Amino acid sequence: MAAPFPKHPFLTGHAAPFGAELDAPDLIVTGALPADLQGTFYRNGPDPLYPPHPDDKYHPFDGDGMIYAFKIADGRVSLRNRWVRTPKFRAERAAGRRLFGVLGNPRFNDPSVSPAEYDTANTHIWPHAGRLFALMEGCPPTELDPETLDTIGYETFDGATAGPFTAHPKLDPATGELFAFGWSAKGPGSTALRYNVIDAAGESASTQWLDQPYCSMMHDMALTENFAVFPCLPLAFSLERAMRGQSPTAWEEERSAFFGVMPRYGTATDLRWIEADPTFAYHIANAFERGSEIVIDVAGSRKAPLMPDSSGRQPAWADARMTLKRWVIDLAAGRMREESIDDQSLQFPRIDDRVNGRTNRFIYFNGAAKEANSRIEGFDSVSAFDLEGGVRRSYTVDGSFFGEPVFAPRAGGREGEGYLMALEWRPSTHTSALVILDARNVADGPIAEIVAPARVPAGFHCHWRPA
Repeated sequence: MAAPFPKHPFLTGHAAPFGAELDAPDLIVTGALPADLQGTFYRNGPDPLYPPHPDDKYHPFDGDGMIYAFKIADGRVSLRNRWVRTPKFRAERAAGRRLFGVLGNPRFNDPSVSPAEYDTANTHIWPHAGRLFALMEGCPPTELDPETLDTIGYETFDGATAGPFTAHPKLDPATGELFAFGWSAKGPGSTALRYNVIDAAGESASTQWLDQPYCSMMHDMALTENFAVFPCLPLAFSLERAMRGQSPTAWEEERSAFFGVMPRYGTATDLRWIEADPTFAYHIANAFERGSEIVIDVAGSRKAPLMPDSSGRQPAWADARMTLKRWVIDLAAGRMREESIDDQSLQFPRIDDRVNGRTNRFIYFNGAAKEANSRIEGFDSVSAFDLEGGVRRSYTVDGSFFGEPVFAPRAGGREGEGYLMALEWRPSTHTSALVILDARNVADGPIAEIVAPARVPAGFHCHWRPA
């Protein structure tokens, strides 16, 4: 008999586990689906199968990966959701209880399992070379069947990506290559970075071994036409903290930030670390070159949201509040400066992926028109920010909360010509819908709404896979 989940802010309300897999062949659609919108909207997020040990503190980054797939074809929409059958999931389902500590904390692991088997595959969902991968940065990509969502298993690209693999690889739209990395790549707490290039056919093209100045939880990287940039930020990992029952990852205020810059096809001897004042971002919208500068637009904050400092204290809301910021790396001077672009609270910035690594005009994000005092309340808006005019246009629903918006291009259209798609949770009715907006006219509201047959719980990242 499964045990009940504890009362916890990230296990109730929008974040409450759904705990079921379903198939819905024909969803209700209001409005008119665009005729040129054909493909699948995927969403990944945590849906824990079992509650943690009573003495272990739950964290929203924990939880077994659950993939949702809204397939749009010929004016009709179907929905399927499936857990990712990771080794962790299979072992716990067989045991009928939780076997791993939260975030893999070895202090709370059952003796029957190894810390190396902790894998939630709950962060991103990424199509490449006709295949589909569930990503979580502590393990190799997990391949899924793009149609059925059945788990196929780990993909290491002939051993090139054995071990940690980022949840945020970067696709070059010109070459079709995938650029990725893994931190702590030579064991928990190691400073090793493994930098991979996967070609357009899904074959390993290059593997380089690099070293961070310290073991930073490097969640994202930046890619331009000529450079790869690795942000080493003061959210640091400590195995010793984990063994004391503390959070293994914590904000270490005394550390500087470092930005590792190297030619995108370079080697470890080409890597250059540029030191900067402490700063933070989980997610990078885009990066591009401007003369001798590298420009990186991020959802940035003073300290890491949802993560304690080394003494266990959570950051003040003002320090963890994320806004649209710009990191400018001056390669000639060897310096990084930070600029503010927009002051609205936001998360999950995205772009039209057809201009990834090149100069872009638009950034899309879910934001908070109505400010809250924590991230638990979520984001009530979907926004399109025009970098040329400095104008933000938003679709806001008071009382609703939106997930990450994803851009789906119109065939042959210019940057920004297409659709924004985002999941909306409506607490008043405890229902969810996938809203479709004209990306150039976001404030006009949805062109169409796809009604989910059941609540879709809070999650992380999404992707659009054209038919």
